[in-house]
Amino acid sequence: MDSAWSFYDKLIEGVDSTLIVDHFSLGVGWTEVWAGPYTGVAMTIKERGPVRLNTGIIEGKTLKDVSALIKSWDFLEASLGAAALNCFYNSIEKVTELGGLQDIDLKNLVPETRRKKNAFIAFQNQVENKKVLCIGHFPHIEKQLAGRCELKILERNPRKGDYPDSACEYLIPEQDFCFITGMTLTNKTLPRLLALAGKNVKVSIVGPSICLAPQLLDMGADNLSGFCVIDRKKMDEVVRYADKCEIFDAGVMVSIGER
Repeated sequence: MDSAWSFYDKLIEGVDSTLIVDHFSLGVGWTEVWAGPYTGVAMTIKERGPVRLNTGIIEGKTLKDVSALIKSWDFLEASLGAAALNCFYNSIEKVTELGGLQDIDLKNLVPETRRKKNAFIAFQNQVENKKVLCIGHFPHIEKQLAGRCELKILERNPRKGDYPDSACEYLIPEQDFCFITGMTLTNKTLPRLLALAGKNVKVSIVGPSICLAPQLLDMGADNLSGFCVIDRKKMDEVVRYADKCEIFDAGVMVSIGER
C-alpha cells in the first residue's frame, strides 16, 4: 500500500527541476510564486505548525524544492508549496494542452468569460435533483446551487446551517456529487476525502488553490476547476492589496477532466 505522502510525491516529482524561483510573496489572502515566465497562486492558510521544512532563502531554490513545501505541517509554509505546484502545473500552455481553456478567447477576456468555467455554474444541470456536498463554503454557493439539488455544505469554521468538517466521514459516501475546495491539498485532507468519495461519488476539486495536474485525475478526481494567472503584475497587486483587488482580474478560470 502506498504511504499517504505518495499522493504528494507524485505531484512534486512531475515538477521541472530546472526551473528556479525568482520571486515569492506570502500575502494575507493569497500566496504567489514566480519561476521564469510562470506564476502560481494559492490561498494563504495562516495556521502555523510545530516545524518548518525550510529555513533558508526561497529565491534561488528550484521550483521543485519549493513545491515540496506542500508537505509541511506549517500551513503558511505549505501555502507556498501549493503556489509553487501551481506555478508549474497551472500554466496557460499546459492547461491548453489538457483542454482546460476550450471555448475561451484569451485575447478578448471580459468578466463573464474569465468566470465561464466556474464549476458551480458549469455543473448546474448535472447536479439537478442530486445529493450534493460542497466542502468549503464558497461565496454565492447557495444562490448557484440551492433549489437545484439537495445541497449540504461542510466547513472547517461552520456558519449557521453548515456541517463541521468532521462530518466528511459520514456525509461523503452518501452523495452523488462532491465539490471540494483546492485548499484541502494544502491542509492535507484531500487524499482522505477522495478515498471517501471512491468511485461512486463524482468529484470536482475547485478554486485557485488546486494544481491542475493530470495526476489528480488518476488519484480519484473527476474534474479540476482551477485558475491560471495571465497578468503577473496584476496578480502581484492582488497579493499585496487583497482588500482592493479581485483575483479573477489577473487570470481566468479553467476546467480539465469531466465537464
